[in-house]
Amino acid sequence: MTKTWCAGAAVAAALVAGPATAANPIYTGGENGSYYGSFGPLLLDVLKKEFFDYELQTSAGSGENIEQVLANPTAIGMTQTDVLAYMSAQNPVVAQKIAIIRNDVANECLYAVTSEANADRLENWGSVAGYARRLRFALGPEGSGSAQTFKLLQSFDDRLGEASRVSYLDSTDAAIDSVISSQADVAFFVQFPDPSNSRFERLNDAKMAFIPVVDRNILRQRFADDERAYVPLEVKVTSAGLLNWRGVEKIVTACTPLAYITGQPSELPEGTDARLDQEELIKIVRETPLTNLQPSAGWFQSMLDDLVQVSEQGMEKALDAVDKARDSIAE
Repeated sequence: MTKTWCAGAAVAAALVAGPATAANPIYTGGENGSYYGSFGPLLLDVLKKEFFDYELQTSAGSGENIEQVLANPTAIGMTQTDVLAYMSAQNPVVAQKIAIIRNDVANECLYAVTSEANADRLENWGSVAGYARRLRFALGPEGSGSAQTFKLLQSFDDRLGEASRVSYLDSTDAAIDSVISSQADVAFFVQFPDPSNSRFERLNDAKMAFIPVVDRNILRQRFADDERAYVPLEVKVTSAGLLNWRGVEKIVTACTPLAYITGQPSELPEGTDARLDQEELIKIVRETPLTNLQPSAGWFQSMLDDLVQVSEQGMEKALDAVDKARDSIAE
């Protein structure tokens, strides 16, 4: 009798309370990626301490994360800023509906590699763009952030836009393998500038040449007219201060900030708790100390220590060399 009453009371209480509310998603990337494993948990911790109900969700990467936020303005997404700029250029609604919460936590950098045989002819991005019509490019999956970045680069560079021999493979490592096996001329990818990553060791062991991905057009790109899509940084391509087979330790390449995005508060009904929460969430995350959102792991801290801002004079010299290489190759 008592048990029956208790069970009935529990059901009645549940009916009054209604169904449990699902947590809002934070879209990251693959389960083995840094977005999901290193950055996502730190953001989640900040939000839970302020009693926001969120949970991490895996995804296919930057492009999908943007689409998810467009569909659900209370969702949060992690994305490359340049992919956000590309999708905004394709559809202006993206810039109208999405707010960048912050994009100062970390940078991912653009890398291109070629074989030892092609190293002298493909010395910078100007020569790559100049030869693009005849080059075979290899990238990871077409839906990946790297592939979206390459499409953005093509969209504002007529010479690179002529590249038609672009292969999308199962992974970045598969793209690199295709250059090692002479099935492609250039592999392109985007990743954190962590020279302790085994991929860099593999590239150097295979005598692959790093091509700096930077030119004037790249550095002019913006999201919504004010957020820079790229910053030039000097990054290491070898670990432990060693020189690679070409005597190179560092390159200057374009890097794109990791952006935390959500829907604009105006996408939610005025005067509602949902809109107030959205405004407060954005404010709280923006005011969170930067170190609370950055991994304490050794690889990340070493990476930060190794990053170097490029002087205006040094950057201008590098850009002049890119212009010269591009102009020297007949269209």
